[in-house]
Amino acid sequence: MLTREGCRIRQQRLLKKMEQERWDLFVTGDYRTAYYFSGMLVAADVPVVFVAWSDGSTATIANSKVSAFCDEALYLETYSIQRCIEYPFHDAAALLKSLVGRRRSRVSQCGVEMASVSGLYERALVDVLSGVRFFDASNTLLSLRKRKEEDEIEGVRRNLKYCSAAYRAAREIIAPGLSEVDVYNAMYSAITKEAGTSVSFAGDFSCGERAVTEGGLPTPRKLQPGDLYILDIFPCQYLYYADVTRTFAVTTPTDLQYRAWEIVMRAVRMAESLVKPGVAAREVYAQIKAFLDAESISEGSFSHHVGHGLGHRGHEAPRIIPGSDDVFEEGDVLTIEPGMYTRALQGGIRLEDNYVLRASGLEDLFDYPWEL
Repeated sequence: MLTREGCRIRQQRLLKKMEQERWDLFVTGDYRTAYYFSGMLVAADVPVVFVAWSDGSTATIANSKVSAFCDEALYLETYSIQRCIEYPFHDAAALLKSLVGRRRSRVSQCGVEMASVSGLYERALVDVLSGVRFFDASNTLLSLRKRKEEDEIEGVRRNLKYCSAAYRAAREIIAPGLSEVDVYNAMYSAITKEAGTSVSFAGDFSCGERAVTEGGLPTPRKLQPGDLYILDIFPCQYLYYADVTRTFAVTTPTDLQYRAWEIVMRAVRMAESLVKPGVAAREVYAQIKAFLDAESISEGSFSHHVGHGLGHRGHEAPRIIPGSDDVFEEGDVLTIEPGMYTRALQGGIRLEDNYVLRASGLEDLFDYPWEL
């Protein structure tokens, strides 16, 4: 979970942005952003509001009685045996109107994370802040989220522990005749045992030639002798994703498969050496793409990103793609994941770790072995 210290640091960074933009008030209805600033995590379909004023004071509106790391927490009742609650978002809007109305005279400009604010919240703000200028704060939030604080990095590390447990289980069970579903079930069981509870567990579970053209959920397809099994997994507990990939040989790898693994491993090391503060993400993509395409056994099959940022969404900046304007900065948390996919390989090779970019270079957050 996020810490008080981490939330206060992020609130102070928000306050500096508000000063730059000359916002007197900031409002969001995104449960991820509310968690990011206050440490209060609610379900995705439950109303929540986070508010910050230019004097540094903060407030939340949520259905949790657990204290948030903010100055004021307004309780929103979303379940009761005394009354039927059909419209909790309407109730949240009323609380927002009351909260902001108390300090109406101090607000002339307001930043709103527009993508997360419902029509109800917007109407409440317009009603109580008549004459106030509103600005979309979405890009401001993106720029803030790009840099991760230590409690956020710890959230990624926690989920990486579950990845290790899942891979250990996969390595023990993978064999011809089992299905993709069998392997998934063993991995998920290992994660729940490690976590002591259920954890969101998605990924790509395509084995063999199916992985050449598709990924996604496991199927009843049987593992075949000679298959390569790409397992790209991204468990998420407490809203900070891990996202790693290992490739397992269902039977003894062929010389061609070993050669492909060596090439992809070299691509990983090359990308690790290229990612530095101030480097453009598209430049790293171009060099890794050129390296893989120059190898005949890849058959020009590398067609996806070299990597991407991680946070409380699975894909964030910096995105290592040719169309990206992102520049690497200290505090970025990101993946590196080159690969190749051909029928001659009976699937493909993809390898991926998660990193935090320090001033001195990348720190690898995952320590599970790379081998087939």
